[in-house]
Amino acid sequence: MAHPLTDLRTTSYGGRSFFSTQPIAKGIQIMACDAPFAHVIYKDYRREVCAQCFAYAASISRGIDDRRIWSIKSCREGAESVWFCTDDCRIAWESGRIGPLLAEVNAILAKAQIATRKKSKNGLHRYDSPDLILFPTGPDVPITQDYIDKAWVEAEDLTSSRARLSSYCSAMDLEDMELEIARSLASAIVHRYVFDRHLTNFCSSTITTSDPWTAVLDLQTGELSNIRLRPYVLLAHLRVYAFLCHSLPKHLRQYVPTTRALLARDTGNAFGIWDGDDREEMLGWGVWVSASYFNHSCCPNLKMTRIGRTMRFTTSRLVETGEELCISYIDINQPMAQRKRELEDSWFFACRCQRCQSGEVDGAHQH
Repeated sequence: MAHPLTDLRTTSYGGRSFFSTQPIAKGIQIMACDAPFAHVIYKDYRREVCAQCFAYAASISRGIDDRRIWSIKSCREGAESVWFCTDDCRIAWESGRIGPLLAEVNAILAKAQIATRKKSKNGLHRYDSPDLILFPTGPDVPITQDYIDKAWVEAEDLTSSRARLSSYCSAMDLEDMELEIARSLASAIVHRYVFDRHLTNFCSSTITTSDPWTAVLDLQTGELSNIRLRPYVLLAHLRVYAFLCHSLPKHLRQYVPTTRALLARDTGNAFGIWDGDDREEMLGWGVWVSASYFNHSCCPNLKMTRIGRTMRFTTSRLVETGEELCISYIDINQPMAQRKRELEDSWFFACRCQRCQSGEVDGAHQH
């Protein structure tokens, strides 16, 4: 939860953001966000990353004689195998509702991906593909919000017919990164399902609502900016949407239509799940909803630290009354031109923090 000396305000430049209401000393924890609403650990790291606390067995911080994979496993019938760093983590995970259900769903998605790689006897795809009808040909087609909306309408039309959807998915050849996106969305769907049925208490949020999905919808969308910069993302999202509509169990399928809203907010609001604070290796990503209300600055006054599943935000210097509370999204020791390019490419904004506006000479930033 957030510190009582902060206030969530709407800004003209970066959606909603936290500001201090009184001076805050250095070293004060401003927020602890308990768990991600959606997350995925990359396939190559799942044996090495604890499913409960995200501890990385191959971390450079571990001793040279330590094992590079975890040996404690949860293996339940109908679910994928999940690995843990300690028995305490395994027990905590198995005693919850979300983890075991998500392991079952991920096993279903893994089998469904294999099924998408079937071909017709003559080697050609035999599906009624939206790939050709959603996108006008030619490199100069302007990407507008209307263009994106129409593409989603076509995808929804495809999924409304179980026969067409099955034909499409049987040979769509879902890519591995598309499966990672599907797993991330599935984790959010499982959270929603569990919350809606009051099977567990979701982590507290700084937003004044008991519904975590409402908090997700309050995040800024980057759909248009993201697809304009990376047009291929739209097709990937539509393919993942169709895949989930076809593959998820019926009791979860009702939530799939809302995944577009999460996809639109994932870019720009997700945090990388890294091996330590030095960001040596990215293990996956997650959306910690309330943590997404911190804007970026190249001279931040907050330090972000992940302790297990919890994101903690602590002041790195004295914060004055009325000052915006900011973190850094990137390596702020990079030259200004490189920082500017990375922020525009990944978060779709031009930084106007004090450091960038002053035209500070490039060099290592002094905290």
